[in-house]
Amino acid sequence: MDLNLGSVIKRLRTEHQITQEELAEYLGISFQAVSKWETGITLPDITLLPKLAAFFGVRIDELFSVNHEDELDRIDIMLQREAMTDQNYSYAKRILDGILRENPEDVGALKRYANVYLAKTNTDLLAAGRMLEKAMELSPLDEEIYSLYRGVRGGSEYKQHSDNDWFIRVCEPYARKYPQNCRLYRMLIEAMISKKYFKRAEELLDVVQFEGEDKYMKEVLLGDIALTKGDIETAKEIWCTIPKSDWLGQYEVGERFNRLNEYEKAIECFNNAYEAQAVPHKMDMMYSLAFLYKKLGRFAEAKKEWELIIETLLSEYETPEDDNDIEWAKREITQLKQL
Repeated sequence: MDLNLGSVIKRLRTEHQITQEELAEYLGISFQAVSKWETGITLPDITLLPKLAAFFGVRIDELFSVNHEDELDRIDIMLQREAMTDQNYSYAKRILDGILRENPEDVGALKRYANVYLAKTNTDLLAAGRMLEKAMELSPLDEEIYSLYRGVRGGSEYKQHSDNDWFIRVCEPYARKYPQNCRLYRMLIEAMISKKYFKRAEELLDVVQFEGEDKYMKEVLLGDIALTKGDIETAKEIWCTIPKSDWLGQYEVGERFNRLNEYEKAIECFNNAYEAQAVPHKMDMMYSLAFLYKKLGRFAEAKKEWELIIETLLSEYETPEDDNDIEWAKREITQLKQL
C-alpha cells in the first residue's frame, strides 16, 4: 500500500487553485517545504496534519491515499459483499471520480461505477446506463459491459430493469457492427423474444455464427421462439436435436424442461451436461440437480449431488474446506438428513 501524502496535498491544492506560497503562508512554513512534500522528498510534520485537513476541508485520514489498484480492490470487495452503505458509496464515488478525471476513458473504472450505482439499491440506473454507454463506445467487444447494461436496461426477468426496447435500441448497432460478439447477439435475441419481435430475432439468428461452447445456441433460441409463440411441441422437437455430447446445449435445454415441469427430461439433460464435460466440471448443472431432487422429494439423490459438489470443489478447483460454497453444501446435506 502506497501512502502517497505528497500527491494528495498537491491534488487538493490544485483542485482549490491554491499556490504553494499561499499554503505555506497559512501553515507558517516555506514554500520550498511544500514543494518537497509534493515531490516526495520529505513528509509534513505530524503536528501540521490537523491544519492541513482544516485548510482543505477534509478529514485527516483523507490526506492519506492508497494507490489506485488497492482502492479498486477495496471497491470490488464492497461489491462482492453487497456492502454498499452510504459511506462506502461516497468513498467509491470519490475514488472513481478521481480516476476518471485522470483518464476519462478508463473502461474498468466506468464498469465499476455502473456496478456501484446498481448496488446502491438501484436508485441510480440512469447514471449507470450512461456510464455503460460510454464504456461500450470505448470497448465494444467487452461482453461484461453488455451484461451489465442489460441489467440496467433489461426486461422484466431482471430485478433492475427499465425496458428491453431500450436495450435493443442501444445495443443492436454494436451487434451488427461486431458480429463476432456472440454473447451480445444472444442477449439481443433473448430480449427480442421477450418482446415477441420474432422476425427480428430470427433475422439475427441467420446472421450470427455460434461457435465453441455456444455451438448449439441457435437451436436453443429457435426453441425459445417456438415456445413463446405457444408451440411447445415444436420447441421440444428443436431442443431434442441438440447432441448429448454438447454440455452447454444440454444444460440450457435442461433448464427449459425444468421450467416446463418436465422434470425427468430435465434430469436427463443435466446428467448429459455433466457427462459431456472434461475436468474441471462446471458447477451449474450440479446445483440445478441438487435443487430439483429436493423439490421432488428425492432427498437421497439431492444429498449425493451436494456431496458431488463438495468433492468437485475440493478436487477439481482446490477450494479451501472453509470456503463459503463448501459450508453451504454441508448445511444443505445436514438439512437433507433431517428430512
